[in-house]
Amino acid sequence: MLTFIVTQTGIAQKYNDALISKDSEINFAKTQKRGIKKNNIIYYVENDLQTISAYKSNKLKWQTNVISICGKPKLGEPQIRYVGYNADKLLIVMGKHNFAEIDINSGLTKLVG
Repeated sequence: MLTFIVTQTGIAQKYNDALISKDSEINFAKTQKRGIKKNNIIYYVENDLQTISAYKSNKLKWQTNVISICGKPKLGEPQIRYVGYNADKLLIVMGKHNFAEIDINSGLTKLVG
């Protein structure tokens, strides 16, 4: 009899390099891409479509669950639909019309509208 034990190591899942965009934005309605790479840091939307993780040198720098911090959007699914990279923050659209910002250095997340 064979027994397999599966364990998950690390704090976050490993991102898929094929899903990393070189662009400054990803729109989930238009692309299968899930992450943005800027200045050797990868900002990746995890499988739950609510969490964004920042990886530097394949190590987790920070992680934030946008929906749990900002609350469920009034309209649309409680998931990230768009990520845009700005000089010092990520601009997030979730649901239909809710907007959040994430500080790219700390992961500090706030609802902006």
